[in-house]
Amino acid sequence: MDAVDAGLTALAKTIDGDAALSRALKSPLHKSEEKAAVLAQLGEKLKLTELARRFVGVAALNRRAGDIQGMAKAFAEKAARHRGSSRVVARVAKDITKEQTLDLESAVSKALGRTVTVEVEVDPALLGGLQLKIGSKLVDASIRTKLNNLTNLMKGA
Repeated sequence: MDAVDAGLTALAKTIDGDAALSRALKSPLHKSEEKAAVLAQLGEKLKLTELARRFVGVAALNRRAGDIQGMAKAFAEKAARHRGSSRVVARVAKDITKEQTLDLESAVSKALGRTVTVEVEVDPALLGGLQLKIGSKLVDASIRTKLNNLTNLMKGA
């Protein structure tokens, strides 16, 4: 399960990092077989497990190649739950170090009273601070939100 999770996560990050590939996988102009062939080559390059490669191939052949990133995230959440852990998404204004990520994992784990795995996403629009998405809850401590709240307060005065 861990190998499939790691492989699908790596594949999703690769697709997210290449805008042209992402558009091509979502485009109805390309045949499902072509998308499956591209994903098969990418799977070999990333050394995906056989199960993950077959899953991605079937998804592509069933016209779901554009949904692979979402499928990878859903699988990561289920795998984390299976391991007895929760997945938390931390959105930050600029990339943080591995040490900072581990410190954040430790702090959130302590606050929630259970083991968590933090996935970091960079969103420069936040300006600073961070947003934590824990399941369906959002903890927003971003500067952008604070500025928006201040602006709304000033409009009301």
